[in-house]
Amino acid sequence: MPDNTEKSITGTENSTYLPDFCDGDVFLRLLLVVELIAIVFALVSFGGGSLFVHIALISVTMLWVGLTTAALLCLIKRQDWLGNDIRTTVIAIMVVLAMTLLVSFMSLGLGSMMRFGPTAQDVGFTLMRNLAIAVILIGLALRYFYLHHESEVHLQVQAQARLQALQARIRPHFLFNSMNTIASLTHDQPALAEQAIENLSDLFRASLAAESSISLQQELELTHSYIDLEALRLGERLEVDWEMPEQEPSLFLPALTLQPLVENAIYHGIEPLPAGGKIEIAVEQTGANIVISISNPLIQEQPDKQRKGNRMAIENIHERLALAFGGAASMELLESETRYTVKLTIPTTEAV
Repeated sequence: MPDNTEKSITGTENSTYLPDFCDGDVFLRLLLVVELIAIVFALVSFGGGSLFVHIALISVTMLWVGLTTAALLCLIKRQDWLGNDIRTTVIAIMVVLAMTLLVSFMSLGLGSMMRFGPTAQDVGFTLMRNLAIAVILIGLALRYFYLHHESEVHLQVQAQARLQALQARIRPHFLFNSMNTIASLTHDQPALAEQAIENLSDLFRASLAAESSISLQQELELTHSYIDLEALRLGERLEVDWEMPEQEPSLFLPALTLQPLVENAIYHGIEPLPAGGKIEIAVEQTGANIVISISNPLIQEQPDKQRKGNRMAIENIHERLALAFGGAASMELLESETRYTVKLTIPTTEAV
């Protein structure tokens, strides 16, 4: 199997706990939050006159501070000046206070020219009040950003731990059976034994790899290697039906996504049957999504045991897909009278 460069599902380009203000969605959410805060502050501080004019003036001031601060933090981040968490916090506070002072002076000057706003005696109080409000708001915002970032990091660490657990979960009996099969082929069919060793090597290379995301082609090749090894042991009892599109989709997905599902299908749907059965694997592109289905015979006598046995890999893969694709990927578990099917729907955008 080709050893292509892989991508990380948990890596992030944002090295600080601040959100990426260069991103349009983040910028729009900031705009909404600042406007809501401005309306609340305007309602609390309203003392007479036109309420709408009062809301408009405060909204313009706070939006000016918020959006210019976001633009500056975007520029600073692009220049890689933020550094560690302490440096990021200090820079963010300094930028907010500087923009608050600048906008406050400009609004006071504009108000003096147009003969509205605070008098000269109230300028000091107004500046101190604005700075105090800015410190409180930026403190709350930075605390929220930090906790949100820590939560995301925690989820990423959990996902990596689960990935490593899944990588280490290749059943010992599978290894022993494979080695016994290879040993039995060494003298009579050395070429087949050599191919089995290469397949086993591919499987464990992927299992022990540090990278956590591979192409769909690599994952399918890994799954092929696993099936070839199991076919040596199960023989005619194992039948696999592949349905592939004419052109293989370009897609990256978390490593060991399909192979554990096929392993479950064989372990729970083929091995218990004396005559074996058929595994059906289908890959289909529907619009902007790739739909992957893995189906195996459903043993009627022990449905509860089968579902329980499938649960570890299914929950693990479901969580990793959700993390890698931000909730855009989905997993469905389907049961008919005779088949058990796991259906994955994954967006073709390279979200991993």
